[in-house]
Amino acid sequence: MNWTTLNCTLGINCTTNINKDQLFSQTLATVQGFFFIPIFFLGIANNFLTILIIIVNGDMHTVTNCYLLNLAVSDSLPLIVSLPFEIQFLVMYMNYYPFGQIGCKLRSLLAETSTNASILTISAFTIERFVAVCYPLRSSSLSTINRALKIQLLIWLIAILFAIPYYCLTIKTSVGCTFDFTKDKKLLPLCFQISASIFFVLPAFLLCLMYALMARRLNASGFLKEVKLSKDTISVGCLDTTQHLQHEYENHQRLLLTHSSYPRSTINILTRPNSRPSSILQQYRENSMKKSAFKML
Repeated sequence: MNWTTLNCTLGINCTTNINKDQLFSQTLATVQGFFFIPIFFLGIANNFLTILIIIVNGDMHTVTNCYLLNLAVSDSLPLIVSLPFEIQFLVMYMNYYPFGQIGCKLRSLLAETSTNASILTISAFTIERFVAVCYPLRSSSLSTINRALKIQLLIWLIAILFAIPYYCLTIKTSVGCTFDFTKDKKLLPLCFQISASIFFVLPAFLLCLMYALMARRLNASGFLKEVKLSKDTISVGCLDTTQHLQHEYENHQRLLLTHSSYPRSTINILTRPNSRPSSILQQYRENSMKKSAFKML
């Protein structure tokens, strides 16, 4: 027996050590809570705006945006049902867990469900892109909104199914939620291994494989070289066109100034900087961008 155990047994300096530990835990939980609160509000606002823009704007009702909408919903779920439970400084100051047994189990169920749904949504979206790149003829018939909605419904069913064991194994304690290791010591590690294999190892392998095949397909078809060549061609063409327009503008201005039969007002209008073709095109582009921005808002 050491001196610390002996002093606690005799009641000497034991209360002081416990108070220091409680004070440190409360301070750490408070700092942790102040970091979680901005993450909560920023995450909710970002995902809510994403969902709102996709739903309101009819032009964004596409297969890709269906998956993005589902991903925004699955990312919002842990922020709503899980992150408030992590702000534990309120619980520590109250010295009890206020959400009850059902709240504890629902938190575990929904947090695991949202994680599984997010991973499956990213995997399904990657498969859609893989089919579109490697099998473009099949993509037109397979990539539809109705099919995407059915896949997302299946994703949520699978996510809930694999989250049910965590609901059953979660229990409430005096200061929070934890897993019940007393029921079956082999069941919980088995659930962890299955979840890690299906929702981490397998998706990571499939994503790396499909992106590698897509890169190989694009490289074999010469698409990447064509994109680079087209960019260079467009840059050179724009430069030549600008120089040609500038030369034609100067010749036209010189011609107008040599003929006094033209009215002065006509010469002023035609020789203004805003009448140059590049300025007209720039003004048209700015107006189009403004219309697109207002349409998005």
